[in-house]
Amino acid sequence: MNSYHRILFSLLPLLGLLSACSSSKNHKATSTGRAFEVLVVSPTSVWESVVGDSLRSILLEPVPMLNQREPLMDPVPLTPKAFTSVMERHRNVIVLEIGPEYPQPQLTMEQDVYAAPQLIVQVSGPNDSTVANYLGEHRADLQQIFAMAERDRFVAYATSQTETRIQEAVRQKFGFELSLPKGYTIRNEQPNFMWISFELPLVSQGVIIYSYPYVNQQTFSLDSLINRRNQFTALIPGPADGSYMSTVSEIEPDIHYRRIQGRLWAEMRGFWYVEGDFMGGPFVSFSTLDAATGRVICIDNYVFSPKHHKRNYVRELENLIYTVHFPGDAPAQTALPEAE
Repeated sequence: MNSYHRILFSLLPLLGLLSACSSSKNHKATSTGRAFEVLVVSPTSVWESVVGDSLRSILLEPVPMLNQREPLMDPVPLTPKAFTSVMERHRNVIVLEIGPEYPQPQLTMEQDVYAAPQLIVQVSGPNDSTVANYLGEHRADLQQIFAMAERDRFVAYATSQTETRIQEAVRQKFGFELSLPKGYTIRNEQPNFMWISFELPLVSQGVIIYSYPYVNQQTFSLDSLINRRNQFTALIPGPADGSYMSTVSEIEPDIHYRRIQGRLWAEMRGFWYVEGDFMGGPFVSFSTLDAATGRVICIDNYVFSPKHHKRNYVRELENLIYTVHFPGDAPAQTALPEAE
């Protein structure tokens, strides 16, 4: 049996693809490259054709709700000749193949071929226009498989490098598990509230956990979630006397209701600022009903990075939701609006 399974992308559900792609990581070199960077291996003529135009529009689509325009992925074009043994170890690779030997367009995936963790996607077809159209049809799928690959890498890191003291403190106060990697510290604790952050000289990644009683489905409306958020973020002081964190009201946050690992969450994205000062940035929060206690649990994540791009910092924080576990608690079925 091969060390990996090759999977025809167009025939299987996306989630099944990533879980089914398995490989032996024994003796694999460690993959290289930055998070959300992808090598695009193709002849220059293909990269400069409608195929390249279509792929660039997919990879360079802006990440929603960031202070400045940042793409979903950072494509790096590479000719097949330049795809040497060193470059083969990159964490994300797209290979474009155009020719009559490919009668139908298709997209296949391979994991951990030259290194681990690694995802290689091959897109092939008989001609430029056919492949460009095919890419357009699978736009969201292509974006999601790379997002999921990066998510799984971060989750594996966070769970292997968990700050156990914080994990236990969260379990004791809120009754669920959350894996934060080493470097995070608890900044403040109050009843039903915990503020945790990872601080660098010019970057701050924060996690705010809070809970409050569930009343009815309206508890998960956008207005209600914003009001509750402002109530608890006011406990986070800014640098000036009397300053505190709040939610930007001029740009209404986005809200979506979706299931994550079987549990229904309200996902809210927006911008925060410091009342009484000149600080701000993006946030993404996740709220769910803890049926065992009848309380709403919110995990609110924010980034402050005035001189750096924010995409990777935000992605890390939002992927923490995949480390959450409520032991013995079945997901609530009716508390939130139906998931999208």
